[in-house]
Amino acid sequence: MKKIVCALLTLCLSLSCLTGCLAEKKFPGSDKIEAMRKTVADYDSCRYYITNLDTGVLEQVFAYYYDGEDRQVYLCEGMQGGEYYAEYSNGLELFREEDGVGANIGSTDPTYAKYTREEPHPYSTGQLFFYINGYIEAAEELTDENGNTIYMYYYNLEKLNKVLDEAVSEFSTAYAFDPDGNFLYFRQHNASADYTDDNGVPISFAYEITVHDVNSLTELENPVVIGGSAVK
Repeated sequence: MKKIVCALLTLCLSLSCLTGCLAEKKFPGSDKIEAMRKTVADYDSCRYYITNLDTGVLEQVFAYYYDGEDRQVYLCEGMQGGEYYAEYSNGLELFREEDGVGANIGSTDPTYAKYTREEPHPYSTGQLFFYINGYIEAAEELTDENGNTIYMYYYNLEKLNKVLDEAVSEFSTAYAFDPDGNFLYFRQHNASADYTDDNGVPISFAYEITVHDVNSLTELENPVVIGGSAVK
């Protein structure tokens, strides 16, 4: 499945397994964020909007809910490189559209996957809201012009690079909450020497994730087109 920035989200998910490897410390907002990530993992349904902060473009939407058999129905769709892509699962069948070609992905295909409440899609477990206490180097609590509280975390690059095949050169995150304590958004900024521009300068990525339709989704339409007609 394509992702808004494959390197970013793959890195985010792969690093999540490091939780607990190092001694935890108390940082501003740490208790609130840990509680929020656990709450997100228990949602019955929701929709994630992932926006490229450099361009302001909504690049990916991921939505899911659990059916009566606790199978996870999900839809991931967006634009990348000017091309639409989508991946839809009804809990048993998987459909994917890339480069204008739609297909029903059979269970023998190496990219086939299905998810349940017991073993959910990684996007729906709270892991996209990256937070690993033991790898944080510094943190600060800020207040914006609207009275929202923002917790900034700056990660230790040396520690990260010791456990990655990536040459990370920048990694910071931000969590924002309104004056009533409601979660507003998550932002991540990072760069890696493995991803450079034409001049060899590391490319910096920045994106924002917001959550919508919490516990209110009961249906997702399959947009994948096969043979000129939408699959139902």
